[in-house]
Amino acid sequence: MTFLRSLTISLLAVICVSPLQAQSNFKTAQLTFTTIDVPGAHYTGVFGINSTGDMVGNYGQDTNVDSHGFLYSNGTFTYFDYPGQTFTVPGGINDAGLIVGYAGRNPVVGFLYDGASFTKIQHGSDSATPALGLNNAAEVVGGTGTIYTTKAFDLRNGHYRIINFPGPYVYAYANGINNVGEIVGYTINGSYQDGYAVKNGRFLKVDFPGAPLTQARGLNDSGVIVGWYNLGSSTDFAFALMNGKYISFRYPGARGTFASGINFSGQIVGEYTFDFSTYHGFVTSPITAEDF
Repeated sequence: MTFLRSLTISLLAVICVSPLQAQSNFKTAQLTFTTIDVPGAHYTGVFGINSTGDMVGNYGQDTNVDSHGFLYSNGTFTYFDYPGQTFTVPGGINDAGLIVGYAGRNPVVGFLYDGASFTKIQHGSDSATPALGLNNAAEVVGGTGTIYTTKAFDLRNGHYRIINFPGPYVYAYANGINNVGEIVGYTINGSYQDGYAVKNGRFLKVDFPGAPLTQARGLNDSGVIVGWYNLGSSTDFAFALMNGKYISFRYPGARGTFASGINFSGQIVGEYTFDFSTYHGFVTSPITAEDF
């Protein structure tokens, strides 16, 4: 489990909103799930997928102790770790095979990995710069600050731009960026979390109807946004958003389904859990405009 997910899931116990508030405002998607599990691992998460179906994520034995990176391509796993770290979390992969992610617990550094070498990403002297997403131009997004407070950033050609999401918050992260420069992310303020999209310089709120907790985690070049939400129950659901219309979905019987990325063809990746201890990665059948 990443430190970002550890933080957000711990907030669920104090949220009290009736799940009935949003039932009339969305459709339930019927998607086919394929489980992606690293052999022998206690947990696996898939966080990014490119247009050719290559996937990246993390795995380990204890979500609070270890995390290792993997690339899953053509049915084969390739494993990697940031040098000197026992905690490596890949966040995305572009069509050139360049991988973005972060490593360490405190401090936290971002990285780019080309399959042979790592390039460190750190904003000034900040002690936490988790890099979470990238596009085909190698433009990187993430969060920067400390493990106690962060702001979202966009890194282009070596220059950092802080993204000031609206409203009060303690944490802000930009999680995904597509090839036309649209960005998605979320903020955390106490027990509330709000998703956002940045399109043509404008902030658009991405909050699942009736949910006090929404994380926007990824988007593709068609502008389809994916993430997850909680309505105040013990179950977390994944969502997709297109042209103002939401679709909800979850792995059958799972207590938590978390969508993290989507590629051009509409395949969605993420993770699901039945007990919030063991996690399984997944990739779905493509979601289409007809599903909305």
